[in-house]
Amino acid sequence: MKFAKYWKKHDVTVDADIFGREKIAIWGASNSSENDAGLHAEKRLASMQAFLKGDFSKEDEYEYWIDFVKEEILDEVDASDGGQLAVLSRNGYGASVLNTDSVVFGDIDIHPASFFDRIMHRFGRPIKDKSFVVGQIESYQRQHPSLSFRVYETHSGIRFMLTNQHYSPGDAVVEAMFQALNVDPLYTTLCKQQDCFRARLTPKPWRVGLARPSSRYPRSSDSEQREFERWLREYESASSAYTATKYLASFGEERVSADIQKVIDIHDGRHSKVSADLA
Repeated sequence: MKFAKYWKKHDVTVDADIFGREKIAIWGASNSSENDAGLHAEKRLASMQAFLKGDFSKEDEYEYWIDFVKEEILDEVDASDGGQLAVLSRNGYGASVLNTDSVVFGDIDIHPASFFDRIMHRFGRPIKDKSFVVGQIESYQRQHPSLSFRVYETHSGIRFMLTNQHYSPGDAVVEAMFQALNVDPLYTTLCKQQDCFRARLTPKPWRVGLARPSSRYPRSSDSEQREFERWLREYESASSAYTATKYLASFGEERVSADIQKVIDIHDGRHSKVSADLA
């Protein structure tokens, strides 16, 4: 998983006609120390300067554009073998997210039925609503009895979790499963790029009547941090009556490893309120 504990920034003057601004921020990151984050920032700054001059190798180009996930780490969860099982982070619009590189989550977006869909439903075509998608997951599990699923309702779709097998985002089993179950293509791409599966745990702020935070992590000044902390208190208060998911069903055997159970407890225990509204 591409998360970092330490960050360092360099501001670079650029051509405003190309970038739409006079300066851009180049961030370095490290899980070792602030000093290493500074060295990483200097390396990325050199890559950026070479890129602007047109003097760069493919390796330099890759180093500049592929980077850590720029999210605040809220907590880390250890696996039973002492390795890292999961990271809880806060994303760009302020929601907390569960990240894991070995416990599979998939999000399926469901769009409101169109006029054409309703007409075709009269001729026997099913409406692809949440119940339809849950049925697809159940059918998929019957066809793949070695897999077990927990299924949840989200504000705009369905989330599933694989509960008896560990896979990484690049595994062929996951790729085939996501394609068969019509997992959101953007979600699929992000899983591969960030080398982890992600499950949002708290509401999107605009669904609880708030705007996004006015700044993004890592924050550059004390005033930005104070303003964010004020926003966070308001967000936590406004979102207390909402949940990101509601449990619907399980399909397959009930055997669950200790590590997967730990992830289930984090996901369900904190954020699946039966009586709360989805957001």
